[in-house]
Amino acid sequence: MKREPLAIVNAIIVVIEAGLALLVAFGLDLTPGQVGAIMAFVVAVGGLISTLILRPRLTPVADPRDKEGRRLVPERA
Repeated sequence: MKREPLAIVNAIIVVIEAGLALLVAFGLDLTPGQVGAIMAFVVAVGGLISTLILRPRLTPVADPRDKEGRRLVPERA
């Protein structure tokens, strides 16, 4: 989870959505509107988790810095 947190959250979202579609295909009695609403909710929660919890823990590639704000790569001459 520490190495690729966003990829893991996205994978969980995809599995939930595919599982819901599979359940509906095998007879879970939901209307298309209900399926769409559930999938939209799953995506929204995943986006919220990614934005509020995971994003602050990632190091930006363009300007990597440690927790004290020091550059992690030397400046080019």
